[in-house]
Amino acid sequence: MKVKVIPVLEDNYMYLVIEERTREAVAVDVAVPKRLLEIVGRERVSLTTVLTTHHHWDHARGNAELARLLPGLVVLGADERICALTRRLAHGEELRFGAIHVRCLLTPGHTLGHMSYFLWEEECPDPPAVFSGTGCPVPTCPTSPCPIPLSLTHPTPQGMHCPWPAAAHAWRAQFSRCTRAWWRPWAPCPLRQ
Repeated sequence: MKVKVIPVLEDNYMYLVIEERTREAVAVDVAVPKRLLEIVGRERVSLTTVLTTHHHWDHARGNAELARLLPGLVVLGADERICALTRRLAHGEELRFGAIHVRCLLTPGHTLGHMSYFLWEEECPDPPAVFSGTGCPVPTCPTSPCPIPLSLTHPTPQGMHCPWPAAAHAWRAQFSRCTRAWWRPWAPCPLRQ
């Protein structure tokens, strides 16, 4: 699994997740579709699906244009307000793209219909990845109650619980109200330090 981090707008990111054997790709939070399509072309992959964390314009505004440019594109998310949504996802639902598994985790807080995506490959030495958009990554954060059962979580040193394995790479897009800091894709989760 290869993750391309795509800076967009002033302070956001989109992501292109590539299944390296099949060359199938999944985009996360499409804000600038033309920029995404440039990278899809450069990587020589087939973009089949968009995972959208929430309905805000800086994460979903590119969905409609991308769906128009790529007929048959599947746009997924948990909130019916997501632009060009083709199917609404449920908490705990699992998807598969080639060897890549996706677990959909409802993480309300930033928006009520906010969904995070936990991606991994079986028998792969690379760590799994979590895409949480602008959502709070910690379900016990007072500003973000989360329905994720504790059986899916692990304790952090501070006693909080994260809904994904400690080894996962967490990918965020913006300022976190929970940690009061910018959490860029290259920075470790501040709650796990």
